Amino acid sequence: MFARLVKIVLIATLLMVALAGGGYLRMTQWAETKISVPQDAVVEYKAGTGLSSLAQQLSAAGIVSSPGLFSTWVRLNGNYQRYQAGTYRFSGTAAPVDVASAMLKGDIYSPVVLQIAVPEGFRMREVIDRLAANGVGHIVEITHLCHDKLFMKTLHVEAPSLEGYLYPATYSFHKMPTPQQALEIMVKTFWQHLPQDYESRLHSLGLSLNQALTFASLIELETRTEEEKPLISEVIWRRLKDKMPLGIDAALIYGIADYKGDLTWANLADGKNPYNTRIHLGLPPTPIGAPGTKSMEAVLTPSNFGYYYYVLIAGETRHHFSKTLAEHNLHVKKLVDASKRHKTVKDKP
Repeated sequence: MFARLVKIVLIATLLMVALAGGGYLRMTQWAETKISVPQDAVVEYKAGTGLSSLAQQLSAAGIVSSPGLFSTWVRLNGNYQRYQAGTYRFSGTAAPVDVASAMLKGDIYSPVVLQIAVPEGFRMREVIDRLAANGVGHIVEITHLCHDKLFMKTLHVEAPSLEGYLYPATYSFHKMPTPQQALEIMVKTFWQHLPQDYESRLHSLGLSLNQALTFASLIELETRTEEEKPLISEVIWRRLKDKMPLGIDAALIYGIADYKGDLTWANLADGKNPYNTRIHLGLPPTPIGAPGTKSMEAVLTPSNFGYYYYVLIAGETRHHFSKTLAEHNLHVKKLVDASKRHKTVKDKP
């Protein structure tokens, strides 16, 4: 009789263990199953909040499917006391294990308080204006920093200013930056996006980094079409080699302090403008804007078709590239004629 009782107790114990094991397995599967989370679901977890209250918050925000299961699963894992207080944000899909991992690591959500976009080709003074307009310091202060040799030295920049080093990108700040912090992150991003072995590759071509950035900025301002960048690079290289004026009006315009939108004959003939590449041979003194990585790379990868000239194709953003001046003049005439026809139609009553 006693032996039979022992056998019954043993069988009951085994059944309970099996049921518990199965329940734990199902609990683990539930915890690892991702669900769709409402966009930007945010939960604020304050120090001292009870597990049941947190589970209810997560459930109400649509982050976990069952507050009861979440509480039970967390208790089984026994690490609730290590959850870090703060604001947490979940989006897309998330599983309870993801939620627990974020709160154990303290992946606290900080909302973006400022976003600054620096387009490719943007000039330093345009970056300065945009920072000041968004409350990041005063124009005078930011301008001073962009020319401050000691500040630039901390950024590993050896140049007349930060022109060309303020990398074009969209910058998000979770805390309002100082002018120094904003400029630091832009220059740091520049160094991160510099093509691999760029300076050593430039050295083999006889270019300094500042010269290369000037070269790249010309490419950036002359075309926004990726496939044209090696072609523009070729034209610049050939003209430099043959000691021909570059004739890039984007550079000339950069050197006009009060440019109103139209080039005059006086502008074209102004030898006092060091950026007037119609008159002065070689590269301009500094970059004329912020080149992107593709333009920087194009300096090192020019095409080899024999091109010396290019001009816009009427009605398009692409250029026609020519090997000879005669061919180039033919396409310039086409552009001029098209512009005249467009003006005539526009001026008709």
